[in-house]
Amino acid sequence: MTRDNRLLQIARYPVKGLTAQPLDEAALTPDQPIAGDRRFALAHGGSAFDPAAPAFQKKAHFLTWVRNPALAALDCRFDAGGTKISISRDGIEMVRDADLASPLSRGAVEQAVLQHMGEAARGSVRIAEAPGVWFADVPPPYLSIQNTATLATIAARLGQPGFDWRRLRGNLLVDGPEPWAELGWTGAELQIGEAVLKVEEIIGRCAATHVHPDTGLQDTDVLGALRDGWGHNKCGVYARVVKGGRIRTGDRVMRVG
Repeated sequence: MTRDNRLLQIARYPVKGLTAQPLDEAALTPDQPIAGDRRFALAHGGSAFDPAAPAFQKKAHFLTWVRNPALAALDCRFDAGGTKISISRDGIEMVRDADLASPLSRGAVEQAVLQHMGEAARGSVRIAEAPGVWFADVPPPYLSIQNTATLATIAARLGQPGFDWRRLRGNLLVDGPEPWAELGWTGAELQIGEAVLKVEEIIGRCAATHVHPDTGLQDTDVLGALRDGWGHNKCGVYARVVKGGRIRTGDRVMRVG
């Protein structure tokens, strides 16, 4: 890595499966995801998630892009805290400033998503939340990191002018490293702003990457491009916060270990 590598974007996902919330900065805590990331999820009618006995559940228990791509067609906006949500579809507002943390306000969100998803919701939608639980695809409290140069090579393979990083549901987008350099970062520590993150795993991708983040249509064969171009389904890495501190867009990204 060179000192020219920069943190280009930060994002969290207050509700698993719904719109990303861009952030200008975030305060990171050791062994924790970005505060508010995947704090909530949408449990469908067949979910086994029990808020009285909260524990990690696989994504099959919730509405997600890989099985429910139409979720991406819901345009969601969040307040600064990531707990109040407004939802629109095709320019029509369905929900305004509903408080996801309040059982009294959740009904409006649940009804809007149920109406939109129809039979795919299996009869009901419930906002899932539980202390100490986050609803990512893997149990460890990771942040996911993507590399702009890698995304550019994928776009070229697909014959597209660009690759929308929102397809990958990433937390951090880094600009500067060579294409695929991140696949060699496992075990390395990265200084970003005041924080240090240790890269622990390479991310294997699924068909959720085929979903257009605005239309909800499965319009791009990303897995096919990865397989045919590079012989794998990998893109991006998971990292754990080992030293807390504030990160901001524009911060340098440096390898320190």
